[in-house]
Amino acid sequence: MQVRRLFAGAALVGAALTATAAAPEAQAIDLGASAVTCGNAYWPHTNKDNGSGVVDKSGSAAVHTGPYGACTTVGYVSQGTTVYYDCFSDNDYGHRWTWIRAANGSSLGWIYGAYLDDGGATTRC
Repeated sequence: MQVRRLFAGAALVGAALTATAAAPEAQAIDLGASAVTCGNAYWPHTNKDNGSGVVDKSGSAAVHTGPYGACTTVGYVSQGTTVYYDCFSDNDYGHRWTWIRAANGSSLGWIYGAYLDDGGATTRC
């Protein structure tokens, strides 16, 4: 499967990620009572989980700079694409997000666990 990226960097092989913009710096988003720190899409994660899964959301699933839907979207992974897990984080709303990588090992970002066929990583970040 071929990948398209719209920002500078090495082309990904083996995952369908279409980026929407260059990675932003860390950002805080006000979601009411507390601010959410979204981070940076390229913040390195140690690969603590040897699992993988398949994106099962119809169409594509957004990849974010942090484990919240309000964080910047850095790209999309197509339905049916296999992604590889580094670890997971539960956000302040109790939603599980997984840091994913492409088949070639390139870090992609955070994806909502409900969009993965097995719910995502099983090892906490």
